Amino acid sequence: MDLPVDKFHEGDIVFRRGMGLTSQIVLAADSKGTYSHIGILKQIDNNWYVIHAVPGEPDYKGDADRVKIDDLYRFFAPDRASRGAVMRVDGESQAAQRAAQHALALFEAGVLFDHDYNLTDTTQMYCTELVNYVYQKEGIDLSEGRLSHINIPGLGGTYLLPNDIAQNQKLQIIYSF
Repeated sequence: MDLPVDKFHEGDIVFRRGMGLTSQIVLAADSKGTYSHIGILKQIDNNWYVIHAVPGEPDYKGDADRVKIDDLYRFFAPDRASRGAVMRVDGESQAAQRAAQHALALFEAGVLFDHDYNLTDTTQMYCTELVNYVYQKEGIDLSEGRLSHINIPGLGGTYLLPNDIAQNQKLQIIYSF
C-alpha cells in the first residue's frame, strides 16, 4: 500500500473498516457508519504510528487488550482493513499534536481496553473513547455530543462509535481508500 505520508500530521485521525467480529458488530449496530475502528497518528523517528485501543490484536502471546501503538502500514494492512481514511480537524494543528502526545502517554501507562464500553470511566478505554478523550483534553469535542443508541440483544445501550466522530464537519479527509 502506497500511503501519502508526506501529507499527514500528528494528531490526524485514522479510521478503518475492520475485518474481525468486533468490526462486524460495530458495523451492524451503526448502519450509517463506514468505519468500525479509529485511532490517532503520532510520528516517532520519522515513522508514522497509530495509537488506538483494540481488542483481539495481541502483539505477543498473553498480551492484554489495551491501548497500543502500531505502524500505520500494519494498521491499514489488507487483513485488518477493507477501507480506511485519514482525517484532520481543520485549524487545530497545535491541539492535534498535543492530543497525539496525550494518546502516547495513555499507551505508555498501559491503559487497558474497556470491554464494558463505559464512557464515564477513563481508567480503561475503547477506540472511539480514546480519540475523543485526548481531543477533549485540548478543548475539542469531536463527537459534538453525538452518541449512538444500540438495540441489539446483548449489546443494548448508548455508545460513542467511529461514525459519531466522522460526522464532525470540522474533519477534512486527507486520504481515503
